[in-house]
Amino acid sequence: MEIKKFTAARGWTWIKQGYQLIMVSPILAIATSLIGALAIVLAMVIPLIGPLLAVILMPLMLAGYMRICRALEENEEVELTDLLAGFKKNTPALVSLGAFLMMGMLLASAVMVFVGGDQLTTLMEQVRATDDPQVLMDALSTAGSGVALAILLGFSLVLMLIVAWQYAPMLVFFSDVPPLMALRDSFVGTLRNIVPYTVYSLIMQLVALMLGILPFGIGMILLLPLGLTSLYVSYRNIFPWLDEPVVVAAAVDSENIGTPQ
Repeated sequence: MEIKKFTAARGWTWIKQGYQLIMVSPILAIATSLIGALAIVLAMVIPLIGPLLAVILMPLMLAGYMRICRALEENEEVELTDLLAGFKKNTPALVSLGAFLMMGMLLASAVMVFVGGDQLTTLMEQVRATDDPQVLMDALSTAGSGVALAILLGFSLVLMLIVAWQYAPMLVFFSDVPPLMALRDSFVGTLRNIVPYTVYSLIMQLVALMLGILPFGIGMILLLPLGLTSLYVSYRNIFPWLDEPVVVAAAVDSENIGTPQ
């Protein structure tokens, strides 16, 4: 599979075209993203198996929303059942991506505990016992170098996990790429485009801050579909498939989402 490489300006293009996809059908784009997120949240509250079930659902729901994004791009009729597309195609492979995500998080946690030792364990207990962020800041300021190293390693491992995982569900769902190869391609594709990806991340953080001032959490409701649609656009740019469509939704401007600019 060909992996494209882009300049820094493409980071902004991903966000702009993600917004354009939303505007093809705003209510549908926002509602389906919220339904998918709600399904994962509800799964998490199930006793005992909740967190495991939520992690398994993540790649399935993500694949479904990406299918909706493709339908919006091609100006197809979108149905709510499209959100369940991950349950109909390549489901075992998508579930295995959820398992990989769970194992990766457990590995990162194990490394942190091993490096940080009892001091990190005590710090985490203090954090869980209070909701005051100042307690965390004070504890970190007095912690030894072992705790700082443990946190740095844990953060680095989680970041690598995110990079390897973020495009994998789309590669598995759309292009039938085997899970391990999809994880590798996602990692390589993100690293090849680390400059536009960094620009994209910084702009999204700025957008999140701006939307965060809206009352009643409205900003976060709008941020979720923008994050998902822009992720789809970046995927379409970085990993163009051989049968990529040439028809783009009429509401999207003349810039083809899958065509390098």
